[in-house]
Amino acid sequence: MSNAITAVKREKTGSLNALRKQGQIPAILYGKGLDPVKLAVDYSEAQKHVHSNGFVDLNVAGKTHRVMVRDIQKDPIKSSILHIDFLKVEMNEPLHVEVPVHLTGEAAGVKSGGILEQHLRLVEVKALPSDIPESIDVDVSHLQVGDSLLLKDIKMPDGVELLHFEPETTVATVVPPAKSEDIDNEETAVDTDKDEEETK
Repeated sequence: MSNAITAVKREKTGSLNALRKQGQIPAILYGKGLDPVKLAVDYSEAQKHVHSNGFVDLNVAGKTHRVMVRDIQKDPIKSSILHIDFLKVEMNEPLHVEVPVHLTGEAAGVKSGGILEQHLRLVEVKALPSDIPESIDVDVSHLQVGDSLLLKDIKMPDGVELLHFEPETTVATVVPPAKSEDIDNEETAVDTDKDEEETK
């Protein structure tokens, strides 16, 4: 189930910062057979219900549109929402979207001192709107030190097709812990560099 939010049309082009100071977020609605519509959404509603790749029922001028949150622009420092792109969707037409890869479980190699490294964090998939997952969950509990999980090893959920991928792409790997002598050598090299700088 999706949440419903209300948006109003922005009839006049003015300062977007002024709009944000009024507690509104500028947005745009677009999609197949629809001319782009500039909107304003209440900030508190957006914080509660708007999430990347999520779906909402968007009420505009008495009409409800089933939409996908295609993009959210945020302030790089405050992380506050600056702008939202809403894509009107048809529930019987598949979409191409990027979905985060979420590693689950504790790798066996980590329990023995290894370090789990994630190399791939997003994958592009094709699916009907109702089948798009929030994330692709991948169990790494079987990975030992030195083991890697490849993209070809991931099983997609039913109705979800993985797009544009190289089968041998590494998703995650468990690497050995750094040896104590390696750390000592690095620290010694740093101290030597400091000494050389001080004598110049």
